Amino acid sequence: MAGTEVWLAVPVMIVLSIVQDVMSVQEFYKQPTNQSAVEGSTIVLRCIIKNRVGIVQWTRGGFGLGTKRDLPGFQRYTMIGTKGITESTDEYSLKIEELELEDDSHYSCQVSAMNDEPFIVSDVAYITVLIPPSRPMLSGTLIPVRLDTPTNVSCSVLNGRPKPKITWKKDDVTITDKLFEVATLQTDGKRVDVTGIVTITATAADAGKKIECGAWNGALKDQDPLWTQATLDVQYAPKIRMVHSNPDKTMKEFDNVEFKCSGEANPYEITWKWYIDEELIPDQTSNKYRIEKMPRKYHGSTIKCEATNSVGSTSVEHAMNILYGPLFKDKEPQHVPVDVGERAELRCEADGNPTAEVTWRRQGKYTVLHTSSTYVIPSVREGMFGVYTCTATVLGFNEISRDIYVTENGPPEIISDVTQYGEKDEQIMILCMSISSPKPIFIWSRNGEPIDYATSGRFSTSEEPLPYGGKSYLQIINAKEEDFGVYNCTVTNGKGMASLMITLEETDEMPVALMIAGGVGAAAVILFIGLAGYGYHRCRHSDNESYAETDSNTEIRKRDKNESPSEMTKSTLMDQWRQDYNYRYSADFDEVDAKGKNGQYVGDTERYGTMPTNYTNGHIYTDQNGDDLGPLNRFENSYSTGYIPSTFRSPSRTDFTSGRITANDLNSGRVSVNDFTTGRISANNLNSGRVSATDFTSGRISTEPLEPFRLPAADFTTTKLATNV
Repeated sequence: MAGTEVWLAVPVMIVLSIVQDVMSVQEFYKQPTNQSAVEGSTIVLRCIIKNRVGIVQWTRGGFGLGTKRDLPGFQRYTMIGTKGITESTDEYSLKIEELELEDDSHYSCQVSAMNDEPFIVSDVAYITVLIPPSRPMLSGTLIPVRLDTPTNVSCSVLNGRPKPKITWKKDDVTITDKLFEVATLQTDGKRVDVTGIVTITATAADAGKKIECGAWNGALKDQDPLWTQATLDVQYAPKIRMVHSNPDKTMKEFDNVEFKCSGEANPYEITWKWYIDEELIPDQTSNKYRIEKMPRKYHGSTIKCEATNSVGSTSVEHAMNILYGPLFKDKEPQHVPVDVGERAELRCEADGNPTAEVTWRRQGKYTVLHTSSTYVIPSVREGMFGVYTCTATVLGFNEISRDIYVTENGPPEIISDVTQYGEKDEQIMILCMSISSPKPIFIWSRNGEPIDYATSGRFSTSEEPLPYGGKSYLQIINAKEEDFGVYNCTVTNGKGMASLMITLEETDEMPVALMIAGGVGAAAVILFIGLAGYGYHRCRHSDNESYAETDSNTEIRKRDKNESPSEMTKSTLMDQWRQDYNYRYSADFDEVDAKGKNGQYVGDTERYGTMPTNYTNGHIYTDQNGDDLGPLNRFENSYSTGYIPSTFRSPSRTDFTSGRITANDLNSGRVSVNDFTTGRISANNLNSGRVSATDFTSGRISTEPLEPFRLPAADFTTTKLATNV
């Protein structure tokens, strides 16, 4: 029985073995699955085979890695494992160390066919290699943003896998709006670069605040985002203001004024420009601009400084209010020629800041006639002709005055020497001066024909206006012998015409005898110059008590005291004119030769200095007390004629020969020292006793030399006397 049991047991085992072999098929007991791992880590893909018969191999991306467990050629790859949990299982798991991006692929475990066992392949497993993002990058530690202007701030995060997420904070407060992102896949098709953008409208309070950019993806797992921070640099265009150097904040004409612009800006690299009335001032690149001697023309102008930085430009302006004294708008006084009974409009416009105030007075009077720039006399009467003074006043400055002549229209009169002198081969000026209202028109002719200036090449004319007429000069360049002779000066003014024949003679040398006599007189005048000054002041006082007027009708008007003018008075009037023009008597004086062909008198053409301001077209204008009406524009700095009136009278030649010259005349200055030295007093005067030795020794006779211009005595046959009321 026992032997039978053993026999029976062996066949059963054989049968079971055969059955097992028939039913055992190689298959996967454990297959790989998808995994994600951070770059640099180690990962294992499981592969356990049951009833393995064939050879095991792993594939990556469809390519085999080899059949040996140490996988030569793949240093970081190994097939690990031993016998499985049962006798029928084998482990061939794939271990990957120091995971790299190239390991990011799909994998499978496969077993080859063997002994009729089929080829088997495991499920495909994907390995995802996770790469942490780079630390966020801002443009710098100082982020420029513009004040009150939306500004984009960007942050770059590179190499993330998966795509990084960007977070923004400002002063630890998360920013949730106005966020934008731009993602870019790298060429490997796996890593992603991300640029985050936040739009910030900065206020002044944001200056210096912290801005943070954070980046996070799955590779960081439970870690905090990677942060980068910077400081907000709030930039703005310059904010400036302008001041100037005058301490009282006012500007006056001729002040030196420095303008300065200052303020704040970010950044402070500023370019400066200056403008006046929007016109760029060249070469001014500082924040300061200095105006030397401030001109009044800048009053009302705008000075502007402009500051520019990288953000923008800002400008500030200052309207210049310049204080300046009065100045007449017209360069020359506008004198008024009128007829009796006509309306006279006197204009005197003055500029000033503050506004100039204008007052009108009759010259020499204190009564104010009017207080605006225009003074109107509705109907001019005889007593209203004369000189009117307008005075312009600006508070804080010196006043200025100018004289306006109201002249009576009438025919012109010529007062020039009938004989004038010049030197051959020199330039000669022949003067024709006219008392005329209205203004005169001069015509020069010779031999009955007008002078042809264009073809002559050497002749030309020039004119100079006067308040009471005008002067005309005939100029001859390089005078020739044939240029000496008679010239005709004709004057018209719409009221009449006057003509004078002027003889141009070649200058003679001064006689030696006169020079000797002059030397004797020089010694005498030094001794008695004090006595002459005393007499002069007495004469001034006495001359103010009498005066005369003339017109073209030859009628005699009565003076205030109803006295008729004597020959001495008429002579004194014309000598007054000569004195005012520095006229000198000729050594070969003759009453007959003193007249031109038209019966008019002439004067020295070169040395006139002052036209009597109380004469206008034949009228002497004074106030009712006989006061001189004064000089033209005597207070106005900007206008001056150089006419300094004289109130003392010079005696005529008749006065000398008749014995009318007294010691008082010599002492008072009525007889100029020039009268003796020029030969106006002849030897006959000395021999006759009319001029005594005492006159010489007393110094009454001067030796001052004089050029040989001559003026004949006065003739009042065509004038009349009048009284100004």
